[in-house]
Amino acid sequence: MKVAILGAGPAGLACAIECEKLGIDAVLIERSISVGWMWPSVNYWPNMYYNHFGVKGAREYLKQYYGVDFTVLNDTKSILMKSPGKQVDITGTLGLTISRGKFQNSLENQLVHKLGKIPVYYNYLGDYKALSKEYDYVVVATGKETEARDMGLWQNESRVYIIGSTVAGNFDINSSTIYFNTEYAGTGYARLTPFNSHIAVIGLYLIGMPEFKAQELYYKFIKMEKLDSVDCFNLIMPPAFTIGKVTSFQKNNVFLVGRAAGLVDNVIGIGGVEAMISGTMAARAIKEKKDYNNMVKPLQTHIENISAFRKVIDKFTNTDFDKLITILGTPGIKHIIYNTKIDMVGKIGSILKALQATKQ
Repeated sequence: MKVAILGAGPAGLACAIECEKLGIDAVLIERSISVGWMWPSVNYWPNMYYNHFGVKGAREYLKQYYGVDFTVLNDTKSILMKSPGKQVDITGTLGLTISRGKFQNSLENQLVHKLGKIPVYYNYLGDYKALSKEYDYVVVATGKETEARDMGLWQNESRVYIIGSTVAGNFDINSSTIYFNTEYAGTGYARLTPFNSHIAVIGLYLIGMPEFKAQELYYKFIKMEKLDSVDCFNLIMPPAFTIGKVTSFQKNNVFLVGRAAGLVDNVIGIGGVEAMISGTMAARAIKEKKDYNNMVKPLQTHIENISAFRKVIDKFTNTDFDKLITILGTPGIKHIIYNTKIDMVGKIGSILKALQATKQ
């Protein structure tokens, strides 16, 4: 049995690691010269997104059930939420931050070093159609919807533009700041997250705003939030990415995993956990001849529950963001959402999804 894995991001690497454990003859094909995004990034994985796992957070779940382990960047113990008229500081065991990109301790570099005999072919732009004729199975982990769209499986939901900077200063490594303001972010958000006590990443995630104004809106954000004094290394604008869903995770001998399978939420745009789970599931489905669609469907359902909030948020004004932050800062609600293992996000999201379905 021969398997080609297209893309050496978290999904493809997790798939390759599991293939190696299961004794599957696999190759990993990566279009870049090395693993990791070209732009430095810090991912935040909020515990409230993963309370349905029922264990000590996403990292422990991945280690316990999927055999994927890695070192996190920082534990998030404080989040400052700011809207034009409100400010709330949330404290507790809130989540993890993960380094992404070319750094030595990035998630991708940690995972690739766990590989043994499986070869990684860099600087090679593989084609899933050609590979599907040469290999028994192809796992598409490109981080793009291109292949799913080509196979007629993709459904668009939204498009996100990111612009940001690596900055120098003095930062609390266990804290992050999130900004909401429709004047510069539309119904998206901005976030400041430290790499360490001296370096951080500032990112503006634009939803409902034109791409050609991204740089103008970024500097507007910096000025309005009084971040002008921060020492900016560079300005980074990664390619825009589309958020959507697939109608099937497999077509013939081609499997879709991670972002290529639409496993990214439509609220803050994270999917690293789902990427590694789906990559591991693909390897297990191939080895054990299991129904991959049935295995991955619960991941998609949870993503849809979270994404149901997007249709509500898309109608928000700044007054609405003020109200939201006020609610999130209410002691009882704050405790339930952030400091218990109750899956409030999933439960409320499933109700919203059901209500939205009745209106269609």
